[in-house]
Amino acid sequence: MSGSFRDELPRDLELAAALLKRDEHYESAQRVESLLQPEGWRRLKDALAVGETSPLSISLDADLKKQLQDASKKFNVTIRELAEQAYRKVLAGEWLPEKTGRRQNFTKAVLPVSVDAALRQELRDQLPGLSEREGRRISEGSIVVQWACSELGIDIGGSRWMPVGVTVAQRDHFRAAATEQGVDLTELVQERIRQLADGAWSLPRPKRTGGSWLTMKVRLDDQWRNALEEMVPQLSEEIGIRLAPGTIVRLILLDRFGEPTE
Repeated sequence: MSGSFRDELPRDLELAAALLKRDEHYESAQRVESLLQPEGWRRLKDALAVGETSPLSISLDADLKKQLQDASKKFNVTIRELAEQAYRKVLAGEWLPEKTGRRQNFTKAVLPVSVDAALRQELRDQLPGLSEREGRRISEGSIVVQWACSELGIDIGGSRWMPVGVTVAQRDHFRAAATEQGVDLTELVQERIRQLADGAWSLPRPKRTGGSWLTMKVRLDDQWRNALEEMVPQLSEEIGIRLAPGTIVRLILLDRFGEPTE
């Protein structure tokens, strides 16, 4: 007896992706596999939607703009997807951009992004109240750029700190557990990256996590940061969902310390 549509569809998509890979249609296979990601159905809905979009122009550093565009291509995600993810996180009360300073030697550029018009209007209606509550100006640009940088592993400050999206509970748990166990987070993450590269450790599959999100920073030497970025496409293909450098670091920390308990 055949299973339900809900049960069978993921298996059908996995089979379709496998057949496409067999015939060397790798890009098509990757798009099919993207539907199995946590945001896959939303991405499909957005791709098929005929709703109105609203153009957004974000002023930012020219170098940061290039990093965002290069990373989005490398990790097979659009800036629009990241922008709309950020809007939904803010509207759900799960995340807000941090207060940051500008990069030194700022060279102005403009990053154009088209987002869902209704979603954008909903966010814009909330911004004055959010800014008043936080005691600082919260802009659409800061929301989009900080979330995108966190997801793509781009440091806004240009240092060696890797931004990692985590929940508030996860951040507090990771820091407390590391202190209690005498674990240096940088050494832990870099050792896991080395083991990933050597095939001595396998990355666990990510699970959905609820709660309020923020950006936690973990310091990585350039050697290991570059190695991590180079592994992202292969790891994404192996697990079957789109990963980003920050996601992998979060999974490393979760594997070592586990989820926080209530």
